[in-house]
Amino acid sequence: MGIVGATSKVATLKEAVSAAERNAAAERSEREKQEARVAEVQQELQALMEKHESLERDSETRESELATALESAKAAKAEAYKALQEIEELKKIAAGKAFFMQSKHVSVNYLLLTQIRSSPGTFADLPRSVSDAAAFYRAEEGSSMEKVFWSQYAKAGHLVPLSDQLKQLVELHKVAEEAMKGLIVRLWPKEAMPGSYFGLVRRLVDACPWVEVIKHSACIEGARRALARAKVHWGKMDAQKLVTDPPPQGKEHRTPEMYYKSVLKGARTIAGECSKDVIFE
Repeated sequence: MGIVGATSKVATLKEAVSAAERNAAAERSEREKQEARVAEVQQELQALMEKHESLERDSETRESELATALESAKAAKAEAYKALQEIEELKKIAAGKAFFMQSKHVSVNYLLLTQIRSSPGTFADLPRSVSDAAAFYRAEEGSSMEKVFWSQYAKAGHLVPLSDQLKQLVELHKVAEEAMKGLIVRLWPKEAMPGSYFGLVRRLVDACPWVEVIKHSACIEGARRALARAKVHWGKMDAQKLVTDPPPQGKEHRTPEMYYKSVLKGARTIAGECSKDVIFE
């Protein structure tokens, strides 16, 4: 009886252990399922958060683009309105009518033209220059575009419209430009012509010192030619001593100025032999 009872208890314990193991396995399986589900939920939540953030960014981008587009539209509208105003004012200028650019539109676009218009003395010399130009071209023989242009203002006894005054200034500047180019070619024959009106003006700023260089070089070239001619006849002549040494003894009263008149004819011949385009430093 004792053995049978012990065996029964062992069987009962084994059954209990097996049941506990089955329960533990079931709980473990359930826990793993729950953990897997939690991981899935977390992934879904992360995806939803990323999608939400993306939608927010897209919304902000669209709002920014919309705001930029609105600002661009406002700026374009303002520019168009400004352009229309400019066109209207330019029509008045072309028609010679009064205009009030600076008072109506305080803008740098109009400031220079307004200053030119209102500056005393800006057009003060213009009538005299127009009269001189008309007289000059009227005296020329034949016909030319310049003659026709200036002839229409030859007898203008009243102030011409601003549009015509601007045309006159343009023509006068053309004449000045051609004169400057001609002078620059003579002074700097080997250098390239400046490519702008301002460049011509800047080149002429250097004209005075350059003329001094040319005069200095021409004097040296003429003297060099004359001394070389003298050396042809007197090969042993020392040109430096001839210029720097005093007159021979007993002839101290002699000075170069005493012989200017007698050597002038020869000097003119020497001048004709000089190229006059050699520059000496």
